[in-house]
Amino acid sequence: MNNNFDNKWVLWFHNKNNDWTIKGFTKAYEINTIADFWKLYNTWENTNQLTNKHYFLMKNDYLPLWEYTENGGCWSFKISETNAYHLWKDLSTYLVCEILCPTIHNEIVGLSICLKKNNYVIIKIWNTNSKNNSLKLLNEKILKQWGIDIIYIAHMVDK
Repeated sequence: MNNNFDNKWVLWFHNKNNDWTIKGFTKAYEINTIADFWKLYNTWENTNQLTNKHYFLMKNDYLPLWEYTENGGCWSFKISETNAYHLWKDLSTYLVCEILCPTIHNEIVGLSICLKKNNYVIIKIWNTNSKNNSLKLLNEKILKQWGIDIIYIAHMVDK
């Protein structure tokens, strides 16, 4: 039985006090297998420990930089801090299994999570093509369970 994923997934973190160049990010963990994935999630921090950090789970060599996928964008979920861990776990499980957006799974390159003020969290699904921005592209199980405050934001790069 092959337990390897089709793609490598890299967990990055960024302290909000660091600059937003790649030097401000730390590559924390690499996921190549199902065992790697569950090892991470069995030791994952609760979101109440996310203060001053952003986490990014990115495919292969994609960097967790907004301008890196300049023609892309993201679906953005706004959720209470108390539910954020469960949504993050669901989304990341679907992500590494490549069923998060079944019809465009090759365009999905990552997730990010960030604790904001007033006890809410923003979780984003990153893609490489902002023309594919319909909520209908997301896995219907995610929409049924988490179809909360979701918007699509195209990456706008200053040139």
